Amino acid sequence: MFTMLVMPVFVSAAGQFSSENLYENLGFYLVGGATLIVAIAAFATLLKLLDMVVKSKQGEGAQEQPQPVLSESDPGVESWWQKLYKQATNVVPVSREKEILLDHNYDGIKELDNNLPPWWLAMFYVSIVYGVFYMGYNHFSKYGMSSSEEYAQEMAQAEASVNAYLAGQANTVDENTVVALTDEEALSNGKFIYQLNCVVCHLESGAGLVGPNLTDEYWIHGGDIKDIFRTIKYGVPEKGMIAWGTQLRPLEMQNVASYILTLVGTNPPNPKAPEGEKYAPDGQESM
Repeated sequence: MFTMLVMPVFVSAAGQFSSENLYENLGFYLVGGATLIVAIAAFATLLKLLDMVVKSKQGEGAQEQPQPVLSESDPGVESWWQKLYKQATNVVPVSREKEILLDHNYDGIKELDNNLPPWWLAMFYVSIVYGVFYMGYNHFSKYGMSSSEEYAQEMAQAEASVNAYLAGQANTVDENTVVALTDEEALSNGKFIYQLNCVVCHLESGAGLVGPNLTDEYWIHGGDIKDIFRTIKYGVPEKGMIAWGTQLRPLEMQNVASYILTLVGTNPPNPKAPEGEKYAPDGQESM
């Protein structure tokens, strides 16, 4: 694990030593090191708790058997684990609990003045030291990011993800789900596509030339956004209009269809005579 944490610091993407990586990833290694320390402490604590349970069970069985009497010259030999356990927990033996018994008595419940376990104190002091490094790295150095900066970065990433998702959804638009767009960016894109592909037949003003006039209320194939999208997508081969669905993405066809709707009622000079039937939007009857 130590090798996995250290090796990326000294090796750049090109396989060469890079001192900049040390500073760029310093926060990661500090957090990783602190997490490792906490994990080790938690594991040691678990072992100690298991040891306490085993000793408790052994003590219950040992109470039924006579205990050997040890002389002062032969106090018994403690294992290294027992010594480490005592140092780590600093627990007062049950036989000496009267020495730390407080004068409090709550309905027969008595309180002991035990010391805090050294392992807990060690974790507490490590967290203080880590907090100092964390504050210095993220709030006072040029390498880390403060909470507000991390929030701004995460929000930017979330917005990019949302935009990518919406872009993907937009490309699934068809003649049954299309809606007219009114935002400036969509209409600007639609105008660009119209000027690039449609002015030859409809003129830049939409007044009509080979193709019909797009500025009046009369439409040959329907004046609803769905009708216009369908006409653009499948074309009108018998009139010489190609099917743009093979050259434009659904979002682009939606943009240009939305732009065409903005031409209605602009009254350009020398418009082509009306063709088709008068379109009444929103269910209104034709006059």
